[in-house]
Amino acid sequence: MLNMSILDSSTPPLKPAELFVLAALHAAPLHGYGLVQEVATRSQGRIRIRPGNLYRVLDRLLERGLIDVHERASAGDERRTYYRITYLGRRTAQAEAKLLAGVIGELLAI
Repeated sequence: MLNMSILDSSTPPLKPAELFVLAALHAAPLHGYGLVQEVATRSQGRIRIRPGNLYRVLDRLLERGLIDVHERASAGDERRTYYRITYLGRRTAQAEAKLLAGVIGELLAI
């Protein structure tokens, strides 16, 4: 695990899809299809992640330590892998949101 985040200035900022995935996982663990739906809803349809792309996003977030795998013990959901945000993921998403809020505030003040 690389443990890179926006909290480390040598790390690139989150991509929009990564930020939306973290936001979706902020409330509760979700599986892949649930993430695709939640990201589309939260972005008002502007970010649509295809399944192949979703797993690349998840792999990057897993590698950076921003999410981890959360297995839900449910008889009907044995095939699904659930993901959850980590403490570092929450801190990173909050730092990214604060940075973006400042930029957006400047743009709205014009």
